[in-house]
Amino acid sequence: MGDLSIRQLINRYVCKTMVAYYRFRGYDIGDNCRISRSAILDRAHHKGVHIGDNTRVLMEAMILAHDFSRAKLEGQSMWCDTRIGKNCVIGGRAMIMPGVTIGNHVYVGGGAVVTHDVPDHCLVAGNPARIIRRGVVLSDRGQILERGEKVKQQE
Repeated sequence: MGDLSIRQLINRYVCKTMVAYYRFRGYDIGDNCRISRSAILDRAHHKGVHIGDNTRVLMEAMILAHDFSRAKLEGQSMWCDTRIGKNCVIGGRAMIMPGVTIGNHVYVGGGAVVTHDVPDHCLVAGNPARIIRRGVVLSDRGQILERGEKVKQQE
């Protein structure tokens, strides 16, 4: 801890405090997670948000677990579970829509809108989010260890 600056120590303390607060409220959050102060986790359905170990949720990212409009139209329940796997990074201002499952070792690019399930070891970006790379491996601190292969996009 001697190598860290005061700013880094304060940031670490604030992140741990945010995670403790979310756990107290009923969210399912794994070990060693970092959640930005400005991130927005669904406040209407606390028990529907599941975040795996070593996951990072960056600034102004939004994770939703209820969808009132779709429930009215399709006759389904408006409460659903949104799951994020282990060793993931949710980029700044990304949106994870209700009922989506994100696999392990997934990097969601900044500003992406994830509307469908994402398999393991991917990098997704865009609106709606599409798989850009497969075979991505992230460390427990959110760093990309293996970049994987580019996915050819169909036009």
